[in-house]
Amino acid sequence: MTKSVTVQMTEILDEYSEEVQDVTNAAIKKVAKECVRQLKNMSPKRPGGGSYARGWTATNTGKHGLISALTVHNRTDYQLTHLLENGHVVRNKKGTYGRAPAIKHIEPAEKWADNELTSEIERGLR
Repeated sequence: MTKSVTVQMTEILDEYSEEVQDVTNAAIKKVAKECVRQLKNMSPKRPGGGSYARGWTATNTGKHGLISALTVHNRTDYQLTHLLENGHVVRNKKGTYGRAPAIKHIEPAEKWADNELTSEIERGLR
């Protein structure tokens, strides 16, 4: 006997679903790795230091359904990300004496990753 059309369609859709999951997971890993590389290059570095720039990493934060979730973050100096990205008031014992300028390095990498992830998934599914 031949399989019913419903069973055949279910098998085809299951295969396609697995292919989409594999392509999406591979794209997420690739884009996260490149985003970390960009952040390491664009991050501000002190002379002789650079622990902030070296601290960028991508961590697997589990799965949302069947799709992997990677989070790009700074594991060493996470407290500085907001201050460096947005600028901050500089203070001493006598009060404030100005502002440290913002050094935009996270926002461009985030925008690139958003666009690239979509493009990478589309390329993989063609």
